[in-house]
Amino acid sequence: MSIHTRLVDDWLVVVKLRGELDAYLAPEVRERVEEVLGSGASWLLMDLTEVEYIDSVGLGIIVGAAKRANERGGDLSVACSRVNVLRVFEISGTKDLLNVLPTIAEARAVLEAARARSRASESPGGGDA
Repeated sequence: MSIHTRLVDDWLVVVKLRGELDAYLAPEVRERVEEVLGSGASWLLMDLTEVEYIDSVGLGIIVGAAKRANERGGDLSVACSRVNVLRVFEISGTKDLLNVLPTIAEARAVLEAARARSRASESPGGGDA
């Protein structure tokens, strides 16, 4: 498993994982995600396009990260194109909750739209008018 993080456009952190996200490696992933969120980030894109396997522990880490991002006024999306990994999100009912999409561009677009809505609702005159 390898984990790489990078800041994009001063607001979005991409967490790219490669390999298998299972109970054995989950603590390392959880720690890295906590570091990112602890640094003030609230918008996360989990790039799982090169993840070959995910188990329930790995899924739990992503759900927890989404919850913490939401608590900070942000959101999380997942880029996932491998059929076997995507199936975990579908079976667990978390595909829509976690904004799981097949490409990084689509996952990012969902976050950009959510961020724009969030910013509009915070601005004077924005929101439920």
